[in-house]
Amino acid sequence: MEKFFKTTSPEATAGLGEALGRTLAGRNGLVYLTGDLGAGKTTLMQGIASGLGLDARVTSPTFALVNAYGRDEEAVYHMDLYRLEDMDELMEIGFEDFLADETLIFVEWPDLLLNEGYAPLAAIDLRRDPADAVSRIICFKTADASLAERVAEFES
Repeated sequence: MEKFFKTTSPEATAGLGEALGRTLAGRNGLVYLTGDLGAGKTTLMQGIASGLGLDARVTSPTFALVNAYGRDEEAVYHMDLYRLEDMDELMEIGFEDFLADETLIFVEWPDLLLNEGYAPLAAIDLRRDPADAVSRIICFKTADASLAERVAEFES
């Protein structure tokens, strides 16, 4: 399933994220976040965290590589793999341990994982609308039937 959304402000992008967060609540797996620098990945992630019921200050994990939001059993992870060269580096930061936690792991710049065959629960791609610098075109993809059904009900 693939569904496109258009948001016309950062607040609308965060609002879509919040709806997606409510939909993803209680699930586990990888969620890939793609898009150019400044496309709105962190803004969307802020909304997702809110929708998951997490009281967290969501920031880009570009330099930290991994941010954890929430308490131990309810924590979700937000990773940025942009600066990693290969899977060995990812394994060195404990990637397998994150997977073992059976939680949601949001991954920006997931090329390493794609190349190794890690299938995501969902993939979200954000792009600037060429007609409007503030608007974003957001594509949500999933092969999970129940998740697809719930997202299909969202207003475009």
